[in-house]
Amino acid sequence: MLRKFIFLGFVWHSISLIAQTDSCDCAANFSTLQRETEANYAGFPVKVTPQTQKTYQELVNQLQKATPTVTQPKQCYDLLASYIHFFKDKHFILSYIPSSEYPWGDKPITESVFKKQCLQPNRHALEGIWTHPDGKLTLGIQRENDTTFTGIVLSSQEQAYRPGMVYVQLTVTPQGYVYQNRESFITTPRPARQIGNLLQLWSHEMWGKIFPQTMNASERIELETWKNQQHGLRFEKLSNKTAWIKIPTFLNNEETLQNWVQQNDAAIKSCENLIIDLTGNGGGSSGWVSLIPYLLTQPIHQRDTYVRVTPDNVHLKRKDLEFFATQPIPEAYQKYFPEATVQAYRSAYEELTTTKLPFYPIPGVTFPMDVPKGNPKKVALIVDGFGGSSTEYFFYLSQQSEKTRRFGTPTYGMMDYEGMSTPTPLPFSSFYLTIPIVKSHWTDTAPIDQTGFIPEYRLDQLPPATWITHVKGVLEKE
Repeated sequence: MLRKFIFLGFVWHSISLIAQTDSCDCAANFSTLQRETEANYAGFPVKVTPQTQKTYQELVNQLQKATPTVTQPKQCYDLLASYIHFFKDKHFILSYIPSSEYPWGDKPITESVFKKQCLQPNRHALEGIWTHPDGKLTLGIQRENDTTFTGIVLSSQEQAYRPGMVYVQLTVTPQGYVYQNRESFITTPRPARQIGNLLQLWSHEMWGKIFPQTMNASERIELETWKNQQHGLRFEKLSNKTAWIKIPTFLNNEETLQNWVQQNDAAIKSCENLIIDLTGNGGGSSGWVSLIPYLLTQPIHQRDTYVRVTPDNVHLKRKDLEFFATQPIPEAYQKYFPEATVQAYRSAYEELTTTKLPFYPIPGVTFPMDVPKGNPKKVALIVDGFGGSSTEYFFYLSQQSEKTRRFGTPTYGMMDYEGMSTPTPLPFSSFYLTIPIVKSHWTDTAPIDQTGFIPEYRLDQLPPATWITHVKGVLEKE
């Protein structure tokens, strides 16, 4: 409920009346993709300019020639992905969810045979047998070539997976591993990393190695925190002075986080220092709202965002604003909506239908300074290169907190244009397109999609396993 009232981003709508089919006419899908992008994508006016128009048109011409003869879904997806990648916006996403045809096929192998392969010399550290946190699935990861690894199901207690299925494919890139899983292909690169005997697939999954090496005690504890859909949530008092919370995802867990924070609130406030560890957190929605009270030293303002003014986008945004413009604000939320803010929403709701502006400012909501001063007195936010989307938005808001400092490495770079706001159906029913229709407050003057947000205290030169101890030491020495 709270999310609806204080944050308008990351809301799913659908307005298109495109007829969908189970057959893949690639030319029709590309035509729809191009038309909808040019009409509604918030980044299009900035990314297709006189300087880039020639390159863009050459790509369009190539795809218009290539797509008419393609009917195989994965081949079509790859062509459409090249169009998406032109824009270099990780929130502009095309997904392909196979209904039955899996491009990788199967690689049947028994666990005993796989173990023998693992014991051969010169095996890569990633190769071996890995277990899911709940123990219901094991994968055998093997190297296919210099840049590709496949994870094959060796045993399964899940009906959806049978031995021999290729569950995941990992690819080596200059930035590290990226992965695709069996359920879906997605144009946004999904990062992965091996941390000792743990394998993290962005915010989504953690796996533990059980052969030929096995996890140590601390790695087993980490894997345990991913059981039962907890996705790595951890709280610990590192000392009498410092509390540590680790939140590896904001994906669809607002209520879980709210309850979890409330359960640990007294222990958090018993410490002078709080470390908010968002390493590995690729974002999601607005679960970060539960952390805002620990940051407050003054009101925190969500600055205006800017919707690209088109008939489709205006329709969508007015649906977002309709409640605020036409209904009384419930008493519990009136502190976020003083009369001036409500009037700004009413004005936006009315003016969107007539404005001549190419982008219209949508008011943001302010978090009032309504908590008593006290612990925590100092807050450290830790981020890394996996931190994208709403994690980056929380990073941005934290800069208004006088007691909060940011540690780590540059974030992922995925927030210049708000994501997941407009699912646009394509003719082929297994393709899913989300077009950002809103740009962030900073996008025109200080874009971050190619750089990420940069923490003021860089930890690049330290082993990641030492970051928490280092930050704790910094806080407690002051």
